[in-house]
Amino acid sequence: MTDSDYEVRLKTTGRNDRCLCGSGKKYKKCHLDEDQGIRAATLKVLEAEATAKLKAVKNAESEADTKDSDKRRWWTKRQKKQSGFKGRTSDGKPKNIPRRSAV
Repeated sequence: MTDSDYEVRLKTTGRNDRCLCGSGKKYKKCHLDEDQGIRAATLKVLEAEATAKLKAVKNAESEADTKDSDKRRWWTKRQKKQSGFKGRTSDGKPKNIPRRSAV
């Protein structure tokens, strides 16, 4: 039997049908537990691989974000050194006065 035989048995055979191996037993008493165990093990391996790939992608993204944030910090420091830069939060305008068109 090959590795994909269990997939064929799981898809084509009902629990109460005769087993495809030729033993004459019902499938649920012959190969069902074995096939479900193989399927569960395969799914665990695939899930572990997927989570490993996801972690690798997240780590790569976080490293890229760190590089971008370093560039932003450098640019902000450069802007602050120039005269007249007050930053985004303290631009000198009061925030509670309505605009001219609203008056």
